[in-house]
Formats: sequence, structure tokens, C-alpha cells
Amino acid sequence: MRTAFKKTRSSGGGFTLLELLLASAIMSIGILGMVASFRYFNVGIQSAKGRSLANNLAQERVEYLKNRSYYRVLVTTATASDDNFSPALTYDQAPNGEEDLTVGGINFKRRVHIRKVSENPATGQLEHKSWNDPDTGLKEISVFVTWFEGGTWKKTELRNLLENPDRVNLSASFAGNIKDAASSVNISSAVVRAQENPSRYDYTDDDGNYYFDIEPGTYTLMASREGYFLKTRPTEVIAEGDSLAARDFLLTRMSSGTITGTVYKRDHMVVYMVVGSTVMVNGDDIEFVSLYNPTTAAMDVAAAAGNNIKLAYHGESGLGRDVNEFALNYISTYVPAGHYFLIASSGSFTYKGHAVTADAVYAPSNSPPCSSVGSLMNCIRTGEAGSVRIRDSSGGVIDTLGWNNSSTGKLPQYYEGTYKTAANGIEVNGQFFRYTAPGSGSEGAGSCYDTDVNSSNFFYFSSAIFRTMSTASGYKAPVTGTPAAGAVVFAEDGLSSAVTANSAGYFNLKSVATGYWTVYASSGPLMISTGPVGGASASFSHSVGNLVLSSDTLYGYVTGRVTDVNGVPMPNVRMYAGGALGYTGADGRYTITAPEGSANVVANYQTHDPAYIEYSSMGVVIAAGGVADPPVDFTLMQGGRLTGWVTTNGVDPLPNVPVIALKNGVEQGNTVTGSDGYFTVWGAGISTGTYEVIPKLEAGEASSPSTHTITLSAGETLFVGTFTVTGAMGYIEGSVAAGAAPITTGVLIYATTGTITSTPPTLDSSLRSGVVAYYAVSSDAAGSYRLAVRGGYSYNVYAWYTAWSGETPSTSRLDHSGVAVTPGGTVTRDFSW
Repeated sequence: MRTAFKKTRSSGGGFTLLELLLASAIMSIGILGMVASFRYFNVGIQSAKGRSLANNLAQERVEYLKNRSYYRVLVTTATASDDNFSPALTYDQAPNGEEDLTVGGINFKRRVHIRKVSENPATGQLEHKSWNDPDTGLKEISVFVTWFEGGTWKKTELRNLLENPDRVNLSASFAGNIKDAASSVNISSAVVRAQENPSRYDYTDDDGNYYFDIEPGTYTLMASREGYFLKTRPTEVIAEGDSLAARDFLLTRMSSGTITGTVYKRDHMVVYMVVGSTVMVNGDDIEFVSLYNPTTAAMDVAAAAGNNIKLAYHGESGLGRDVNEFALNYISTYVPAGHYFLIASSGSFTYKGHAVTADAVYAPSNSPPCSSVGSLMNCIRTGEAGSVRIRDSSGGVIDTLGWNNSSTGKLPQYYEGTYKTAANGIEVNGQFFRYTAPGSGSEGAGSCYDTDVNSSNFFYFSSAIFRTMSTASGYKAPVTGTPAAGAVVFAEDGLSSAVTANSAGYFNLKSVATGYWTVYASSGPLMISTGPVGGASASFSHSVGNLVLSSDTLYGYVTGRVTDVNGVPMPNVRMYAGGALGYTGADGRYTITAPEGSANVVANYQTHDPAYIEYSSMGVVIAAGGVADPPVDFTLMQGGRLTGWVTTNGVDPLPNVPVIALKNGVEQGNTVTGSDGYFTVWGAGISTGTYEVIPKLEAGEASSPSTHTITLSAGETLFVGTFTVTGAMGYIEGSVAAGAAPITTGVLIYATTGTITSTPPTLDSSLRSGVVAYYAVSSDAAGSYRLAVRGGYSYNVYAWYTAWSGETPSTSRLDHSGVAVTPGGTVTRDFSW
């Protein structure tokens, strides 16, 4: 009888079926456990592998970029974001782009972000700059390598700095303080900047102090703070080692107020008083006309060639009683400034209790049309409408007073604006008296208010009130004058805009910056300027009273509007005319005070905004006290273009060569040659003017010519010429392998004219400035390298490779000595472990 599960051992040492089944089960359990454990071992190994490969890929890119010419490392101009990380990863989209790499079975993305940076001497920290800011001589290189592992995105990030070898050390410094001009309170958070190198600046601290280091040179410091007006200091030279302190500023707050006033002219003699009949105690019936000279110069009323001031009377039309020019017997022929001149029918008389001596007396030849009453003439008819006029020697009308007779409906033949109403014409003992100021009169001042409207310039009294005056009455200061309607009025504050006076001469300057400014008013050939006026507090209101245009001026005004090519107004555009500067307002409009004559008007003067062309309008005629007509408008377009070609031999193009454009020694733009060797410099900074265009070469390279100097005209695309580059760099290249397999994790390669005995030295600025040349690169993920070195030298080439044994790294080195490299040549040297 057989027992199915009994163990029976044969002579051959076999196992029963039951033993085999039990052994199989036990082994299966053990193997399953080992498989489960292997899964975690594999994940750990794979994770370590991903990090190691990512680090190598990042280091490889850093070393590649740092071994390029400073100008060949292109700053990021367009960015993208990877939202798989928090915060989002910002990286270069242009001009460098990204790379997709597969190494060790893992898919990687390699990206860069290259930015201009500047050292802040106050904090010791680096500050990032915009890609279109002036070059600082220092670039930050950020390399990101990302990959997907274990259901999540991971990254490795490396950062490094690249310094321009031509960068000048910050061996000088500026320091100072900024205060509020009105209160003398320290201003914090104001920025002081060197205009010739805007990357050098500092913000004031709580005590209003600033300090920054700078390269030696010539600089203009500018201080600015939101809410205050910009201010600059005179340009000065700072030498190496100089520490220029006490470069202080007083900034004026941009809060504003209003300045009001009235502008007058005093450019002609006026009729002051007319009396048609006043009877003396002896029965003499006297009439007279009194004139006033409000100007600043004496007047000769009776020159040898003829009367300079001609008096006329015109009665009611058709009565034949007009005296077109009075014949006069002169007692005095000069009227000093601020004096009256009395013309009467009698040489002396008493009026309003004052003895009066006339300056000129009617001559007997005035009759007819005048009538004789004894020895006196009667020319101005009482009870009638009439007018009195004064003319100059050529017959031009200087001033007129006309009055009606309301009772008869008779009107004067001549008048200004609106005649003066008189119920019964001019009456016996009646009196016309000119206003001293609007609506008021005074015997103690010069009465010369003249708006060319008789009804609003004269009183009429049926019974005389005011005394009359002659040259013997002495100087009477004028108070007003003729309102300067249309006069241009402006303040020098730089915030307010010019205004024009209304028909009454009144002006209201709005948005005048707080502070004290000179106010200018001008009309025709006359002008006036005030002393400092304004206010220290926000929303101040100040009246300057009456401004009288009494001085000859050589200045006029240029106005206009500046827009871009789309018709959009351009604010803050610097304008120039005949030596004077101004800026456009928010609406693109400007007003400049400039000397009379022919002037060139320039928009965007000295390329104040380097993104636009400087434009000129030639031969604009500016009249003293006037405004150039028509307005001088400008349309600004962006700067011109500079193009050229870089070649090695006149036939073959040389791509990837940086080219810069300098204007007055300052870089205005840069670019890199394309695959065809051509370059174009355009955009911000490329405005009209003379430029030096220079290729920036690697060490050992030379260009013929080294510089092209050209002059760029507005809107021009100018071919500057060809650069032929010789003595270029040579190259050492090869492969790196471990056994027969390429090393994909990176090998560090050094080439030097010296000797390295241990670990690779750090390639810092002090090492680069030495007499021994060092070049370095990391092999790429394909197990190859290419290292640019200066041709014409012999190099020792070293390679360091790090391998891992478990968690223990082991680094070994191989080398090739005496590797001769010719300019432009390539030498191959492989490394195999």
C-alpha cells in the first residue's frame, strides 16, 4: 500500500513531492519580500541618480556660460513661468530658450535666467536691474534643471556671477544729505543717481543721508523723490580714491497753489480830464483838457518838425464845430514821466480852490470854428455830444473820449468801445474824470486806467469834484494802465503752465509749485518780472497785485505739441529753443521763453528720452513779447538703426560676435551677429549723433578696423561697415568615457598655461587677472566637451571625474600636457577611465 505523503529517500538523495511543495512556498514568500524591499531600494537609488544628474547638468551649463565672453552671455529679455513649483519658476524664453535632455533614462528640462545686477554698497546685497537698464558690468546666471519623478516635479538650481573683465572698480564714492527746501526736514527714500551711469545710486535713510560707491569719472548727480521736483548738482570729476561728501540737495515739494494778478501796459499818453466850461469869479469862462503821461519816458509834445501830440475836438455831426488840430501856444513842451499836461483856454486860473498854470494855451487862430469870448476861446460846446482826441505826429489816434447827449439823442462822432453817457451832454461846470483804478479815482495818483471803453474808464460829474493837474503838480505815480489783454504770464516753477491775461488783464496761474518763484508777464515788446512770489504751504493763494509791462524785452515764446507716430501726446519731452529749455506737459504741449530772433527749436533735446529721435525745426522766428506763429509741433519716432557685417576673411561670416555702439564714450546699445555675420543695433538709445561701433572680441582676437565711427541721422538705417576678425580663439575638444561608455554625469575640464598639482582652483577675478591663463568647461550629457582657449599657446589639460561607490564619492584626475593650440585651430584630446 502506498502512502502518498510518506518521505522515501532513494539512493540518489532526492526529495519527496511534499518537501518540494513546502520548499517552494517558503522560497516564494522570501522572494516576494525581497522584491518588495528592492522596490524601495530602487526608488532611493533612482532619486539619488536624478539629483546627481540634474546637478551635473546645471553645473555644466554654468561653466559653459562663465567661459563665454561677457558680451556673449545674453541677458534675458522675455520670460516664462513654470507653475509646477511654488513659487512659480521664472526662466528665460528669449534669447536663450530651454533645452530638453535625456540622460540615464530620465527626461530633463534645462533652463536659464540671466539678469543684470548691481551691488548696493549700503546693504552689501545685489539688486536686479531691468534688461534694458544700462549695463552694470555684472550679470547673475541662474540655471534650473527640472524633471518629473515619483509623481512630482523636482528641480535643481545653481546661481553664479559673471563679471565684465573691463569693469572698472568702484574706487570712489559720493555722499550727502537731502532736505525739504521749505521745512529743512530730512527726506527719506529719496534716490540720488549718477546720470551718466544710472546703475550707481542710493536711497536716503531716515536721516536723509545717502552714500554710494562709483567708478572714477565725470558725473552729474540728480536727486528725486515722489512728490518733489527733480534737482541736479553741477557736473564734477571724481578721481580714484576720492570720497566726495556734502553733496547735498534741497528738494521742493510739488504741492501747488495759485498766483493771481492783473497785467497792465503804460505805453501811451491818455486823456485825464475834460471840462467844457467853468466860470471864474471875474466872469471868465474857462475850458481845458488835461493829459497824463504814464510811461517811463518824458514826452516832447511839440518837436520842431511838428506837434508830437495833437489835440482835436469833434462836436455833434454836421454843425461845423470840429477842431481837427488845436493851434497851441506852449508854455512847456515836455511832459516828464508820471506828470500831467494841461491845455486850456487861459494861461492861469483857479479851479476847485487851486491856482493852476496851463502848459499850453489855445491860440487865437482856432477861431473859427471856436468862438471868442473876450480874450478867451470857447471850443468845447456845452449841452452837446462831443469827443476829444489826441493823435501822434503822423495822425495816428492815441486816445479818445466821446460822450453823448441823452436828452437829445445825439451821439459823439468818435469814442472808444462804448461812449460815456451824459444826460445833457457836457454841462457848465461838468467834468469827465478818468479812473485811477477800475471804478475809483484819486487826485494823489496818476489816473490812467484805459480799457479802450469810455463808459467803463471815466466818471462824469455834472458838478466837478476833482481838481485838475499840470506839469507843475509834480509826479503822480500811476496805479494801473491799459489792461494787457492776451499777455503771456508764467512762473519759473516748472510745474504750472503759461496762461494769457483776459480782457481786463487778469490772470490766474494754477498748479504753481509750492515755493517762491519769479513770475514773468510779456506782451509785444514789453515785459515785467516779479521778485520771488508764491507760498510754502499746499494750496496757497497769492496775489501779486498789478504787474505793469514797462521794460523792453528781447524774449518771446514758442508753443506747440509733441506726439508719437500714433498721435498720442508725449509728456515730459525736453524742449529747446534759442538757449532756453522747457518740457511738455501731460497733454504733450509746451511753452518756452526764448530770445527774439531766428532760433532752432528742438524736441527731445540731447536725446533726453533715448528711445526717440531728436528733432529740430530750423529758423523759427520769435518776436519780442510775441508767440511764434504757427505753433511748432513735433511727431517723434524711435531712433535709427546701425547695421554692419563681421567676417573672418572677407567671405565667411562670423556669428555670435557682440557689437556695441558708444556715443560720447557711453554705451547706447548692443547686439550679436547672426548666423550670416550681420548685426543691427536699434531701439532705445540709438538716436541721432556720432557713434563708435565696436565688436567685443575674445582674448587674442583682433578686428580690422577696430572701430567704425559714423554719424546717424534721424530715422536712418545706416550700414556702418565690415569688421574682419583675425587671431581668433582656438579650441580643445574631445570625449570623456568610463570603460567604453560615455560619461553623462559631467567631467570638469581645465586648460592652463601653468600647472595644477591638486584640486582645481576657483576661477575668480583675482585668478583671471594673473599672468597664468586658466580656462574651464564641463563635459556635456553626451560625454563630450569643447573648450575655447587663446590660440598660440601650449596648455596642460586636466580632467576630474567623480564616481560613486555606494554613498562614497571618489574623484580621480587625468591630464594631457603640452597641448599646442593655434589661433583658430582645434586640437582633440580624449579622456578615458
